[in-house]
Amino acid sequence: MSSRIRTTLATLALASLATACLPDLATGPLQVDTLDAALAEVAIPALAYASATFSGAGVVTPSIEPARCQFQDSSQTFICGQLTGGGLTLDQKFTLLDGVGGKQAKYDMTSTTSLVVHSVVGGTTYREGTKLTVDGQQELTLSELGTPQHTLNGSSSTVATVDPSGQPPITSTITTRIVDLVIPVVPLSQPAPWPTSGMIELRTTTDLGYVIPLDDTGATVSTAALNFSGSSTVSLTITDRNGTRTCRIDITTQPLGC
Repeated sequence: MSSRIRTTLATLALASLATACLPDLATGPLQVDTLDAALAEVAIPALAYASATFSGAGVVTPSIEPARCQFQDSSQTFICGQLTGGGLTLDQKFTLLDGVGGKQAKYDMTSTTSLVVHSVVGGTTYREGTKLTVDGQQELTLSELGTPQHTLNGSSSTVATVDPSGQPPITSTITTRIVDLVIPVVPLSQPAPWPTSGMIELRTTTDLGYVIPLDDTGATVSTAALNFSGSSTVSLTITDRNGTRTCRIDITTQPLGC
């Protein structure tokens, strides 16, 4: 595969993981035990790479504003107004749960224990003249609401097809796993916290879609695992065709690589 195609793939299908630092997100203070605060926690800076990977185009999905979401009686779920931009469409909904898993029609700081956010992204966008088609889904669950620290788990799966001009298309399946991110509840005067523990794994499987020389492979798999310990400096383990390597980086100032 030519170096130009590899560069295109890294830039688009990997959602800028190898070439960009963490986007500058809003880090305003969280309000304790409110629906706005809970929704803000599923869009904290620690999740920026997972969010960009889910979109398939390096776009960080915004936090949900409760005002654009209406409760639907039939599904007992809050359905949010559709967002569009750059050729992509984002549909979101969220569900509030009590301690036994029952759905709730409104947030109650004494009985709401979990928040589940489901997002779907799709469409076609262009980067430097290259067509990118995206189809992805993500689900995030924030639990232990009403306690001094919350736990976030989730996953996403996105199929992104890069169609460079004059070259065969390249399809990648991009998945994320968010495992037991522990997020402390902080006072109103403090910025959004970094997880004190937990892991985010980003995995990309790429199918080149055509016959290639014998000195190459028809599909590639790469993973990046970020382990948090209370700050933006994480332990990063990358595995790809060049092997496995581990390092520590500040994801707000350094590229996601060792």
